[in-house]
Amino acid sequence: MGRIVVLYGPSASGKSEIQRQLTGPGFPRIITATTRPARAQELDGVHYLFLDKESFREKMTRGELIEWTEYNGEWYGTLRLSIEEAINGPANANIILDLAGVLALKERYQEHILVIYIGADLSSLARRLAERGGDSAETANRLRKAREQELTEAYMQPADAVLWNNDGTDFTETLKRVREIIASHRREA
Repeated sequence: MGRIVVLYGPSASGKSEIQRQLTGPGFPRIITATTRPARAQELDGVHYLFLDKESFREKMTRGELIEWTEYNGEWYGTLRLSIEEAINGPANANIILDLAGVLALKERYQEHILVIYIGADLSSLARRLAERGGDSAETANRLRKAREQELTEAYMQPADAVLWNNDGTDFTETLKRVREIIASHRREA
């Protein structure tokens, strides 16, 4: 039986880089679905399962999605089959979700889920988001969301472990700590 390591936290906290470093043949990334168009170099079934809105709605109606959310007019969600294949498989898997996704997975698969919150202080998030470039209104919105929701105790409460990846923190140490949390959870299981 596999376990699912769920990473969540604010934009620019380092979740995606941690996931990229962890993902490999013995620790696959669960591919989520979206209705947004693929970007350049994104492949269906590798980066996302790209669905049209009608197909996504059908999957919602048929109960094939464990969780879903709408963001910027597009839908994102996690297929029940992807989660159950990971749980019934021989190895652990990983996924990045928002808080609603974390709660949905914990509700249904509590004993198979390890939830790690990855946070960073507002100044680190602001610097990283500015470095990414992009729309200044979107950056301001992400920082407001982090300040008002994602950096609160209530938002972190569902996590099995909380890690801070502020500027000045050695990323190698952060990654080592994530691996230690996963290893200790494996021993407890």
